[in-house]
Amino acid sequence: MTLQNKKKYIAIFSIIIILDQAAKFIVQAVFNGNPYKVITVIKNFFLVRYVENKGAVWGIFSQSDSVIIPKVITILSVLALIIVIYFFLKLESQCVLELTSLSFVIGGALGNIIDRLYQGYVLDFLDVFIKDYHWPTFNIADSFITIGVILLIISIWRGKCTQF
Repeated sequence: MTLQNKKKYIAIFSIIIILDQAAKFIVQAVFNGNPYKVITVIKNFFLVRYVENKGAVWGIFSQSDSVIIPKVITILSVLALIIVIYFFLKLESQCVLELTSLSFVIGGALGNIIDRLYQGYVLDFLDVFIKDYHWPTFNIADSFITIGVILLIISIWRGKCTQF
């Protein structure tokens, strides 16, 4: 399948990048880098807060003072993205679920990689908790990566089109 036949999937991941970066721009403007400011969206459930994540997924290694860890995480993120793009390019047009899932992952990964390259951290701002359970703060890119991975698992489970 050529890139010409994948225009709608390229549009999907481009829109995800734009949404993610626009949301992060707005959060940075509203919070002005203040990690103590919190906006309650739904009381006792959903907040918006400013978090600079220099670590990996769920903030792993984010408390480290090492200058090497963010660089290694960025390199690993780019390598993982290259692998996902390889599989994206390899898929045929009838693999709609797979192409959609990989588009979500590519869009989300690029959104976060842009942050890492230009700011040295990923801006997380969506904060969800239920009673005593607090989910790690995340962003729009993370949401699309997660949805994309779930769709890919469903695709592999159903076994119809996965050509990996």
